Amino acid sequence: MTRPKYVIVVGIDYSTSSERALDAALELASTKRGVQLHVANVRPPFVPQAEADGTPAALPPWRYWATELREYVTREVAAYQAAAGVAPFQHVYTHQRMNDPAHELAQLAADVEADLLVVGTHDWHTASHLTLGSVADAVTRLAPCPVLVVRRKAVPPPVPAIQPPCPACIAARHASNEANLWCERHGEHGDHRHSFSRLTA
Repeated sequence: MTRPKYVIVVGIDYSTSSERALDAALELASTKRGVQLHVANVRPPFVPQAEADGTPAALPPWRYWATELREYVTREVAAYQAAAGVAPFQHVYTHQRMNDPAHELAQLAADVEADLLVVGTHDWHTASHLTLGSVADAVTRLAPCPVLVVRRKAVPPPVPAIQPPCPACIAARHASNEANLWCERHGEHGDHRHSFSRLTA
């Protein structure tokens, strides 16, 4: 009789946020029996470009990437086991892939019949949605299994409220028959955050 297993896939990109994702995956793995842990790194598509003298373009450094991933995971797993005092994990695998990160992580989860896919997301700031945050968003849509998105414990910044229109600006528009859009305080020279032009007479 086949022993039940619990399969976890975790995506990393060597960032602080992905370190948190790996830590969360290791913590979960330590609570499961017969766990398989698959750690994946996905590189962006490699676009070969021939040299000016016609020399063929270099191939992606797969061996370097794969070695870097194995060594990184080995160090992180050993450090976690020593700190947590848990028995060595019996089934840890690394996967080096290349292409769209969200698609590759979701495909790996399908390939190994994952029970859980773990990804990190960057901290609360504008760039987060454009980097790993957007990968996490896409993974939650594509994955064939539950997804755990790990982020730093913090209170998100408040969402800016939309203020009502300025009464003085409304009065200025009415008084000038729309010739003046803004009051003196909100005009071009009074508010350096807003510059405007009128293209028609």
